[in-house]
Amino acid sequence: MRGCIHGYAERRVSSLALSDGFLCLVTLWLASRVQAPVALRLACALFAAAALLGVLRFSGVYPLPTWHQFASMLGAMAAFPLLAVAVVWPDSLVTRSTRFAWIFMCVMAVLGVLIVGAGQKRVVADGLAVLSVVAITVALARAGLWRGALAGGLMLAALLLFAAKVSVAGVLVPGDLLHIGMALGLLGVCTLARWPQHSGVSTYNHGVPAA
Repeated sequence: MRGCIHGYAERRVSSLALSDGFLCLVTLWLASRVQAPVALRLACALFAAAALLGVLRFSGVYPLPTWHQFASMLGAMAAFPLLAVAVVWPDSLVTRSTRFAWIFMCVMAVLGVLIVGAGQKRVVADGLAVLSVVAITVALARAGLWRGALAGGLMLAALLLFAAKVSVAGVLVPGDLLHIGMALGLLGVCTLARWPQHSGVSTYNHGVPAA
């Protein structure tokens, strides 16, 4: 029995490292796309950082559970809202201005430290992530972008399955379903033709200097 438990633990660690590695590669590629608006790239960079720390943690190469949890909190409190703003308000300053995107991210990160870190209210971060994905899915469906809406629905399903601790016996644990669903969902949402070509520098000109 002890050997079976040990073998299951090894498979679990390996599967989480692999699925987090897949998420890391996808989000790094999305973050590197200079034609995408800065809010999308910044959100994907935050997801990539959390995934990379997950790979290090679950592979046993350099376990940093505290840092991984902190980066995951930033994903919930900052990256998901950034992504939602970019999809729901594609012409907003936060979406297109490097300066405003960073300000938004920093404000949300500070709120995350206060609410989740100091206040121990993880449910707030989880709820914000779910609300952000719901907003993304609804906005894309209303715009008739059904591929993106399906991708948003996939991310929502991944979050809910993870919260419910659903697993595929002997193959995938809840974290794997989250990582894979997030990777495929982000790939579908962030490659939409919803935003015109963007150089990575703000061109929004309503009396506000470009970032």
